[in-house]
Amino acid sequence: MTDLPTVVSIAALLAVAIAIVVQQQQARTAQAVDVRERHFELIKLMLDHPELDYNATDRPPSDERKTAIGMSLWMAHWNTLWHIGKLDEKALRFNLEDLFANAEARSWWRRVGSAWSSKGNRKERRFIAIANEECEAARTKPTVQRREPVKSGSGVRD
Repeated sequence: MTDLPTVVSIAALLAVAIAIVVQQQQARTAQAVDVRERHFELIKLMLDHPELDYNATDRPPSDERKTAIGMSLWMAHWNTLWHIGKLDEKALRFNLEDLFANAEARSWWRRVGSAWSSKGNRKERRFIAIANEECEAARTKPTVQRREPVKSGSGVRD
């Protein structure tokens, strides 16, 4: 019976380990839900306010700060995904290539990129470096004419 304290200690340690694993899983699930909700809100915001959408072909003329706010929101969203490991470098570069296809976005990033984040950790520096690389790469690519929007339900371009 001298082994009973040892068995109880091992069982308690095992219970703590299981609780920690379950907590980590719950935290990851909550993070994923938060990111999906943020993405949904961004899309909804762009639909309600097309002047915030850097990629809109039919964007109404407005204060250019609104478009910059939209670009900053998307950049922050991608940065969050990058930091929690839900966006790899290939996907980040794909999103940035789309963003920087727009000359207005390249101009915005050249103005704010160096001060966009004050975090000095390695992962953040890599994110900024990738953004800078994609911005520069987009500058040297020939501009592609975006397709005209399709009227909803018509199936025919204007």
